[in-house]
Amino acid sequence: MIRRAEGRDAAPLAAQLRALNTEPGLHPERITAQRVARDLIADARVVLLVAEEAGLLEGFVSGHPFYDSGTSRWGCIMNDLYVAPEARRRGLGRALVAALAQATAEEGGEFLWWDADAEDALALAFHRGIGAVEERTHSFLIEGARFAEMTEAA
Repeated sequence: MIRRAEGRDAAPLAAQLRALNTEPGLHPERITAQRVARDLIADARVVLLVAEEAGLLEGFVSGHPFYDSGTSRWGCIMNDLYVAPEARRRGLGRALVAALAQATAEEGGEFLWWDADAEDALALAFHRGIGAVEERTHSFLIEGARFAEMTEAA
């Protein structure tokens, strides 16, 4: 069953988010049930869907609304997609993406957009396998001291 996340999901979601965010430079130790409850579950800007079977969370997908001015339309940026290793290869990832697409369409959105690490062969194969169109873009990030400098200058 795929459904919207609820407060009771905060701890298992935090564990899955920590499992997802293990690459160098990330900070899985910052991911707590309290932050998940506050920043993801309780924030109306976030669409957070979980896949549950027999009372266990097997995966989740998260996203938020995004306006593409180049095509003059609303859609959704998919932030995270995770399926627990023991639940993979059963179509759950595809079902979670489809559920996020449905939730986006229900709000008037027309697309999903996301990125993937160039070195993540498993993710790239999945995304290509569901028929996603591959875009050639670069991601950029301003954070920390540089972000503070920019916000002070504004």
